[in-house]
Amino acid sequence: MMPGSPYLDEKPPGILTWTMLIPVLLGIFVTECIVGVWIWTSQPDCRYLVYIILAIDFITLIVIYIMSMRVQGENLE
Repeated sequence: MMPGSPYLDEKPPGILTWTMLIPVLLGIFVTECIVGVWIWTSQPDCRYLVYIILAIDFITLIVIYIMSMRVQGENLE
């Protein structure tokens, strides 16, 4: 439901308004931080995995940004 919307079943535009998106992404981020620190400290030979995790996070942020901007642009009236 969109707050203030006259249509109660109207879905809000954009993926950043999904109710579960932020908690899920926050949980994934915290898990990646814990795993990254563990790899960095206890497995120095596998530090490249931390860089892979960072690259995946960066790409995910870019995709979320592009998708949210695209949806906002399509809803202009």
